[in-house]
Amino acid sequence: MNPPGTQNYLARAREAIDGRFNARDALSFARKSLEMLAHKAWKWLESHRVGNISVQIEGPGKEPQLYGLCTALRRKLMDARTFAHDSKAPLLENLNTILGIPEDNLVWTLLNKGTHEEPNRDDFDMAHVETVLAVLNNVDVLELRPNR
Repeated sequence: MNPPGTQNYLARAREAIDGRFNARDALSFARKSLEMLAHKAWKWLESHRVGNISVQIEGPGKEPQLYGLCTALRRKLMDARTFAHDSKAPLLENLNTILGIPEDNLVWTLLNKGTHEEPNRDDFDMAHVETVLAVLNNVDVLELRPNR
């Protein structure tokens, strides 16, 4: 069985917000979608020979935080001045939007580490949660298949 795609995660995130008003669950699904979309964008850039990025990792055996990966992808898109593609500008715009949410915000805490962190904090800015979902929907429809 194939793993659920980004649309499935986005639909479940939307259901968590609309049906149960549960931002924590919504961000859990959003994190999975963002992971998939960030890696998809990275592979897409690599297929166009502009995928070499630098990402800080907190230690051996650890994965890069999503905030750092999104920042590195944004930097690469801004620096790749000769790279032209219809998806470049909208991807950059959406990365700018999601990275406009402060890194120390609870939204990024959950996007970076998952819902098991900060169990007693529920001070979500719902506008930020909606921004995350809108960005993910916007990026999901971009043409980011390798070599396209």
